[in-house]
Amino acid sequence: MKKIEKKTEDKRAIYYWDRLQNYGRKYKWFHWPSVEAFLNLVYTYDVISNHFASKIQHTGLSRSALNILNIISRSDKKGCTHKELSDLLLVSRANVTGLVDSLVRKNLVKRQDSQHDRRLSIVKITKNGEELLNSVLPSYYLEMRRLASDLSNDERNKLNDILIKLRLKIFDLYKDKKKTESN
Repeated sequence: MKKIEKKTEDKRAIYYWDRLQNYGRKYKWFHWPSVEAFLNLVYTYDVISNHFASKIQHTGLSRSALNILNIISRSDKKGCTHKELSDLLLVSRANVTGLVDSLVRKNLVKRQDSQHDRRLSIVKITKNGEELLNSVLPSYYLEMRRLASDLSNDERNKLNDILIKLRLKIFDLYKDKKKTESN
């Protein structure tokens, strides 16, 4: 917490860190270093997410819509089903359908019936979508580099290792839960 107070006037962080740390002491299993790590992770994600959303606001795209364009343009088939997009975006198919509908209206993607299964459609990026993506991504990636510039390569590698480790732990918990539910 002292780092936050010295480096910024982040009133939200100061408020929550102080209040939560004091409140949490009431609980036997409360472990401040663990709580603090997750608060930092979630709060930092929120700040980064809002920052990048503001960077692409002028395009009329959400970060999820930009991600769909990115996924489709990098696809080996130059197209994806709604299910593939849903799996890669980690959102429901209903959310993907709404995002794709919005991108179709903007002429950034198109739907094409699958030749193999008439129930499926393939979402493909249009020339307008490619042009928009190519105009946005250079500055988007440059911004990522700028934001990470205070971290050494070693720190970036350690951060990546830690985030992967946390994510794999959560995946393991989901697997364990599914095993328990199926028994």
